Amino acid sequence: MAFNRGKQGKQSSAARTIAKVAAVGIIAGAPLGLAVGTANAAPGMDWDALAQCEASGNWAANTGNGFYGGLQFTQGTWNANGGQGNPANASREEQIRVAENVLRTQGSQAWPACSAKLGAYVGKSAPAPKQQAQPQQRKAQPQQRQSAPVQQAPVVALAGSKTNPAGNYEIKAGDTLSKIADANKVTGGYQAIVEKNKDFLTNPDLIFPGHKILI
Repeated sequence: MAFNRGKQGKQSSAARTIAKVAAVGIIAGAPLGLAVGTANAAPGMDWDALAQCEASGNWAANTGNGFYGGLQFTQGTWNANGGQGNPANASREEQIRVAENVLRTQGSQAWPACSAKLGAYVGKSAPAPKQQAQPQQRKAQPQQRQSAPVQQAPVVALAGSKTNPAGNYEIKAGDTLSKIADANKVTGGYQAIVEKNKDFLTNPDLIFPGHKILI
């Protein structure tokens, strides 16, 4: 079959131009597609499940027992790990940020009872809000200036209290030293309990269910 070489030459040039433009569009779009595919963070502690166990999923919990918010912080632990104000007034995201600091310094034993049975609550919590996927763009985006790194609040490691082998009272979930002193009519209040257990209550704000103290 014969071809018109003049017309064929023009068509081939136009075809090559279109192919180049298409290739540039695909290459420019490829990093954006990869970015969408790798945006998910690595899995960690299921904070919603922990909040379901600690406070029935109520992130604004404040029952007057000395523990606040969905993850039941004491005020001392909250302040020492970068929190401000009352934990019960903080957002879910802010409570999780502070809890990550607590988890790094104290481990899951900061929530001993619920962390032991956390598996029973996985999947019962409200899902975190989903972000809408951004449409892919075909044009390369101009480089943006990098913002200054956000400075994180310093993490203060808190030593947990220990059990007193000579103790005559076993700490229960939800207990505070003030609550124990009031319920048992301890003369001198919680300060007297601290004095009697000074070698074991190294952090009166951080006591654990199952430990024993002398009252």
